[in-house]
Amino acid sequence: MEHCRPETAGAEGRPPWIARTLRVVAAAAAEVGAGLSRAAMDRRVLHRLSMLSERELKDIGLTPQDVADAAVRGTGDAADLLIDRRDARRRARVGVPLSW
Repeated sequence: MEHCRPETAGAEGRPPWIARTLRVVAAAAAEVGAGLSRAAMDRRVLHRLSMLSERELKDIGLTPQDVADAAVRGTGDAADLLIDRRDARRRARVGVPLSW
């Protein structure tokens, strides 16, 4: 007698709802891991930036206050904040309007 498998079984022999659940859990775990990695990277970058002199920060378009503001928890992604501030200064310096 031939081995019977339900028509609803997935490619791995699991019911589709289990496969979908596993994919959702794996995606959520990857997202959490990426978020933790991003937070760790932000902390390292902010630490290194905080060690630079005012002149060194100015060379890359930042101020010590920018670094301090980016280090405040709850402000979102620190790298995005720093890039936005740097870009705003560049636009102001060359006279490009802030609206796009």
